[in-house]
Amino acid sequence: MERPKRQQIRVAPTSHASATKAAATCGLTLSEYTEATLDYFTSRQLNPVGDVAREGELIMLQVKKLGDRIFSYMQEEERSLLVPMLEEMLRSRVTLDRVLRMNEILVANLNRQLGTMTKEQIEAQREAGKQLRAQNEEMIERQVQEVIAGAKKAGPGKPKAEGQAGKNDAELSQ
Repeated sequence: MERPKRQQIRVAPTSHASATKAAATCGLTLSEYTEATLDYFTSRQLNPVGDVAREGELIMLQVKKLGDRIFSYMQEEERSLLVPMLEEMLRSRVTLDRVLRMNEILVANLNRQLGTMTKEQIEAQREAGKQLRAQNEEMIERQVQEVIAGAKKAGPGKPKAEGQAGKNDAELSQ
């Protein structure tokens, strides 16, 4: 059976002698020792001629990578858990603002007209109130969806795009 062909490299006699002693100390052949050494430096992307990397530096690099992965995971959790909670909170706030505004309008109108209305006019006012309530519900839903869409565009962990402004309270209550 033929042995597989191997590539050869030339090294200085002193390096050969040092590698042979180190291989013997480890109980390896020179070929096994050389391959393991090459694997070590290439897998860690180290420069064997430059400063020898300390194990602490390697550990810190791995800790940083792990930290980045954990941070990414937390950002995704914020988007998937907190956005629905924010949506419900905003829906409550917008609903409250719209209901208060509608009540102010209705009370002002009723106070003005209370003494002069007939039964037919009162019924017409009730119908107008129902229509206003339906419009209000549509407006609440639209405003909540606008805010949520804006939050998804510039959500947690996402850089805010230039010119992307959120709605302030005054705009939401209109």
